[in-house]
Amino acid sequence: MKRLLHLMAATSAAHALFLSALFAQSADTRAKATDWEEINFEFNQAVLVDGFPGMLRLAELLKQHADYKVSLVGNSDQIGGPRVNDALSLKRAEAVSRFLQHYGATAGQIQVRGDGKRNPEAPGRDPNSRFMNRRVLITVTAPDGSNIGDGSLTAAVNDFEKYARTQLSKLDNILTQLQDLESQVRALKADTAGIKQDTAQVAQDTTQIKQDTGAIHTDTQDLVKRPSPLTAEQTTEIARAEAQKAADDALREAALRNQKYGLVGVAAGPTFGGGRTGVLSADLYGRALIPFANGKTPDQPGTHALQVDGDWTHARKRSARPDGITDGIFDIGLVNRFGRVQMGAFAQFDYVTLNSYQGSALLGSGILTLDYVFRGGSFGVFGAKGFREYANVGTSYLPGVQPTQALLRYEDQLGFHSIGAIGSRVFVESAAAFKRRYNPASSRSPSSFLKVGFALTDSIALYVQGDQNPTFQNISSGQRVVFGIQFGNWPRPSQYGQNPGVLPVDVPRPHYELLVR
Repeated sequence: MKRLLHLMAATSAAHALFLSALFAQSADTRAKATDWEEINFEFNQAVLVDGFPGMLRLAELLKQHADYKVSLVGNSDQIGGPRVNDALSLKRAEAVSRFLQHYGATAGQIQVRGDGKRNPEAPGRDPNSRFMNRRVLITVTAPDGSNIGDGSLTAAVNDFEKYARTQLSKLDNILTQLQDLESQVRALKADTAGIKQDTAQVAQDTTQIKQDTGAIHTDTQDLVKRPSPLTAEQTTEIARAEAQKAADDALREAALRNQKYGLVGVAAGPTFGGGRTGVLSADLYGRALIPFANGKTPDQPGTHALQVDGDWTHARKRSARPDGITDGIFDIGLVNRFGRVQMGAFAQFDYVTLNSYQGSALLGSGILTLDYVFRGGSFGVFGAKGFREYANVGTSYLPGVQPTQALLRYEDQLGFHSIGAIGSRVFVESAAAFKRRYNPASSRSPSSFLKVGFALTDSIALYVQGDQNPTFQNISSGQRVVFGIQFGNWPRPSQYGQNPGVLPVDVPRPHYELLVR
């Protein structure tokens, strides 16, 4: 019994000595409010520029105590719209999360959220208040779910240390209970051997408690240690990595906002009808759409685009008559999008070669388009007016007779165009153009086409297309059917409703007829 009393007295003295040493060290090393950096950011940035020593300390604490968790809430100043500030504040919280994970914390210990400008630290709009509002708030949660830090990095680390000291105070209660037990043991000195056995068990429990107290003491000493300051090389490396991440994010977002489209295709098929040209028709074409300029805010897609089209069409002549024809068509213009409406202005040039006259000519026109984009496709109207309307393809000279000229005459046109999706892969495209004819004996039937396509992949599609009077307008109508394949990242009609950027425009083909004077 006397040995037990001496053991408890020694335990109490050791505990008192341990607490005095702990709090004496804490008084020397405890951080003041001005000693820890706050995590603030530059305007419109999510790159870490300060708070590195404090964050290193917090990462070390989380690494040593896997059952603790931390909540990171990013904030912004009052400048900018809610959607931009929500995204920016979330990036700031994610920047702190990446830093903590890099230096020992796990992803399961960290939660991130962006509050935008909803919870300002300072209500003013001066530079100092706005700088204070561009911050990340930190909350550390103990295993029992209680918060031991809420706010700045300084508060989180200091409260974390306070929480550890609170755990030590619980040991005082345990030692007090041991002192009560010592008094009870003195009163039971004359009791039986069974009580002595119980006392021996209590001594063993006391030894275990002393061991646990030593372990907690060691953990607490680790908690209150200040981190070593970062070297210049470490600070430069961290800043460079964050700057590179921000630059990569900006490039990726810019690419999404300014999606470029490109397409090439080839098609061939027979011709029909009394007004047909040749026996076989072939097409080779390429198209490109290049958006530029953003919307009202940087996260909005481009609202303008340059579109360039090139088309080579050839009709092979019939053996009985040299009626073959070749068209080299080039379109260039600007497209502007306003919500669901697109407007386009194009210049079109057509270099025509007629086998029957062995001559070539250049025609030119201006084209305006107006399209309405809806979910699953678009519908639009267009108009074309020639500015180079006549071209001489041949002159006949007979003795004693005035020379005869063969002229190509461009036909002004009005029409409509539509494209729509049937499911996710099948699309249907059609157009009709009503033209001005100059030969009184000519047919007044419009030019038109119907195209049905099937997308094999995101970049390859097969199609069949039927045309009436595709370019050259004979006295009567002619038809053709072509089977084709196209390659590129041309958007599908099923994606039109989800695409906020500029979409490609179908530019109508030129139409012309042959006159003699």
